[in-house]
Amino acid sequence: MSESLKNVPLHSVCKEAERLTHELIEHLEQNLVPRTHEVHELVKPDSPFNTSGAGVQDVTVRSQVATLLESQEFAEQLFLKTRKYLETIDESIGGDSDDD
Repeated sequence: MSESLKNVPLHSVCKEAERLTHELIEHLEQNLVPRTHEVHELVKPDSPFNTSGAGVQDVTVRSQVATLLESQEFAEQLFLKTRKYLETIDESIGGDSDDD
């Protein structure tokens, strides 16, 4: 069990795990997935962003990908925090995920 969560009541850990899970789902649905789709559409040869007939500018692609990577990093950090809480719950109720 995580030392920082060891003395936190299980009810509080469960509430925070639930909040984090909802935040992660919301971030994935409202940020990461749409941004991934935007980058995909941007780099397609027949992209609607390509109105001039010329290729999409490298700076545009870099900017969109940088935003996507930031979103992915946030999702990863949120996932790791959520996982910590879920593992704490599992350990506190005596579960052992290695017995599957």
